[in-house]
Amino acid sequence: MKKVLTFVAVAAASLSLASCANSNAQKIDSLSYAIGADIGLNLSLGMKDFDLDREIVLANIDEFYKNGDVMGEEIKEVRNKMMQYQYSLLMPYMYAKRSQDMLGSDQPDTLPELPALFNEEFTREAVSAMMGKNMGAAVKGVDAEIKIKDVFRAIDDAAKIQEPVEIDSLMRMTQEQMNGVFRAHADRVRAKAEAERNLAKKENAEASAKWLSKIEKKDGVQKTESGLLYRIDREGDGAQATLDTDVVLVNYEGKTRDGKVFDSSYERGEPISFPLNGVIKGWTEGMKLVKAGGQITLWIPSELAYGENGAGSDIGPNEALEFKVELLEVNPEE
Repeated sequence: MKKVLTFVAVAAASLSLASCANSNAQKIDSLSYAIGADIGLNLSLGMKDFDLDREIVLANIDEFYKNGDVMGEEIKEVRNKMMQYQYSLLMPYMYAKRSQDMLGSDQPDTLPELPALFNEEFTREAVSAMMGKNMGAAVKGVDAEIKIKDVFRAIDDAAKIQEPVEIDSLMRMTQEQMNGVFRAHADRVRAKAEAERNLAKKENAEASAKWLSKIEKKDGVQKTESGLLYRIDREGDGAQATLDTDVVLVNYEGKTRDGKVFDSSYERGEPISFPLNGVIKGWTEGMKLVKAGGQITLWIPSELAYGENGAGSDIGPNEALEFKVELLEVNPEE
């Protein structure tokens, strides 16, 4: 358990969560209690100089946990506002506070004045509500069953703490126990993610192979030795790339096998140029199969695309892809 966390670190810290219980305490859900302790200790220790309205913070934690959407527009707006608050008020305050601490003068009148933490836009009430919503989203976003009563029980217990040395004696779990809870939960989350990814690899590989086998039977579709499928949709009459170092200018649209467009130069409103040795293998090979002025459709096996790693949120591991490409120029002039 960290002794002190800054305002900006609270959301991330509240998500590094996890389950174990103090044998001398009443029965509690250890993960939920550890989460609440993390939040509560930040309020009582890490953020005590902020003078937040505690009741507003807690009410917003509770409200967001019950009714909020961790992927919704409200929390996105809250986090955008928090970033604005961070740069406009919080960071200047923290820099000044650090300067005061470094000077350590026993004559307060000689220390630099601390800037305000609140203003007309970011009032004490507004910042307290933002903080509460963000904490509520952090709790709700945990990949585990949470007992919200134990979260608030820990927040209440942490309110009694005045100094970090009191944590182990006044909380129902020690810092060592809470750290163990966090590590155990993180291990479970990693194991679950790995299992889900391995399953996705298997399912995508099977589905992609089945999809490509159907594509291969379509009229006009040809297959190269590497397994690349292609169809010339429009013959070109211009230059043809032959080297991996050739540069091509293209318009294109990329789709997953279920038809979702994940990339499109058409949507961006302008073509793109690139050297053939700077793209996936399916493109490097496929762009040498059509002449400038022509159009080609490529169906690319995953091993010629992004393989087991996938790419971004749209392209999973072992995912075959489809590209419709217009080759505009080969080695366009700069």
